[in-house]
Amino acid sequence: MPSTTNPERGLARYPVYALGRLTKAMHAEIDVPLRDHWVLTFIGENADLTQKKVGESLGIDRSEVVRLIDALEGAGLVERTRDGKDRRKYRLRITEAGRKQCKRTDKLIAEATARVLARLDADEQSTLHRLALTALGETSAAPAP
Repeated sequence: MPSTTNPERGLARYPVYALGRLTKAMHAEIDVPLRDHWVLTFIGENADLTQKKVGESLGIDRSEVVRLIDALEGAGLVERTRDGKDRRKYRLRITEAGRKQCKRTDKLIAEATARVLARLDADEQSTLHRLALTALGETSAAPAP
């Protein structure tokens, strides 16, 4: 008979469910859309990207990339310019304001991560991160900050 005291208890057997709960906790801890931050960080770390490359690399639908870039550009965090060789393409560049926003959000994420994962010691947090990256096939990814 299923538990009535904790209706989610049975779902805890799924690792992805548990990781999803951690992600929700992160969203609740900071007041910044994480997806926007991931896109901004990716643009900041990769020079001269196209919108198409952002979508392909981050697994975001093309129309959603346009909406995200519109919002980031409107906030002055990204500049979008026409490609000199192919006028159908846009090249993206992070602005100084975008870099500052990334630094602020990185700090918020680090603080929220510490709170959300407080039940784990530093080695366990590192192991969790490494295992998540391994599950994603990211064996050469950078370690946690």
